[in-house]
This record gives sequence, structure tokens and C-alpha cells, in this order.
Amino acid sequence: MGRLKEKKSSSAVDDRVLVSKSKKGNKVAFEELVRRYSNYVYTTSFFILRNTHDAEDASQEVFVKVYLSIGGFRGLSSFKTWIRKLTVNTCIDKLRLRSKASNQKVSLDELTENCEVVFTNFNRNLEKVFLDKEMVKKVLNIIVSLDESYRIPLILRDLQDYSYREIAELTKKPIGTVKTNIHRARKTIKEKLKYYE
Repeated sequence: MGRLKEKKSSSAVDDRVLVSKSKKGNKVAFEELVRRYSNYVYTTSFFILRNTHDAEDASQEVFVKVYLSIGGFRGLSSFKTWIRKLTVNTCIDKLRLRSKASNQKVSLDELTENCEVVFTNFNRNLEKVFLDKEMVKKVLNIIVSLDESYRIPLILRDLQDYSYREIAELTKKPIGTVKTNIHRARKTIKEKLKYYE
């Protein structure tokens, strides 16, 4: 336990150093931040958008925003918290634009394939509840197949640790609706998991 905390603290220090150097125009430091967080940003984007192309676009957009605004990053939160917020906001904006244009759907085959690629990034959180790795994969497949109104708040709450109030603000939904949808999403997962038993 002590080792884990020590490693996490060291990583946070590294981030601060990289951010400080990036602010001064150090390209190598910025590229290291991109390398360190590119998988995290893509994974989060994919789970929200359910589309590889959109997730790649969102990831690029996030890092452009980071590059343009890192000079104004004051370090009041960790860099990871900051980039997480940028990622979620970017994806939710894309969802709003998408819903105006059309109601895109992605095949479950594509979702399953990408779950295999990204599941390792989320398995620590999920394994708190579902200890078996195969079960974690099944849970992820169910999550990405959920309707947007259930999927987004569930991801933000259970995988990204957002508060109910923050989720309500991000999704522009009443906090009661957010809680209800998360409860229903969890119930749906439990019900669908019965088919795997």
C-alpha cells in the first residue's frame, strides 16, 4: 500500500515538472505528457462516444486544447484531473452536435473489439466490484451498449469518480434524474450479467 502511494506521488511530481517545462515551450516535455495520457484520453472518449473515429477526433482535439491552454493551467488540481475534465467536456460537446446531426449507432462487434483494447485502463475500478477479469470484459461490453442517458452518467460516476452534482452540471440534467439513471444502469448491468451465469 505504501509503495503504491509512493509511486502515485512520484508520478504527480513528474507531471508538475512536465507541465512547468511545457509552459516554457519545451516540446519534449509536452510530447511526454501526450504519450502518458493519450491512452487515457482515448479510452475515456471511446466509452462516451462509442465510436473509434469520434474518439480519435476527440483525443486530438483535447491535446490541441491542452497545448493552447497549458500556459493558463495554474495547478490548482492535478494535471490528470484537468485533462479528464477537458476530455469529458469535449466528448459531451461532440455528443450534442452529433444528436443534432443524426443518431449514430455503432455495431456491437466494433464495441466488443474496442473493449478488448481499452478494458485494461478501467479494470482497476471495476475489479473493486467484479474481481474476475473475464467478468470485467463482459461488464464493459454491457456498459458501451447502454443508451446514452444511462451510459454517460454511469461512466462519469463509476469510472471517472465525478460527483452527482458535477454530472448533473455536465449533462444539464436534474440531479434526481442523474441518480435515477445511474441506478437503472447498474440494475441493467446486473440483469444482463445473469445471462452469463
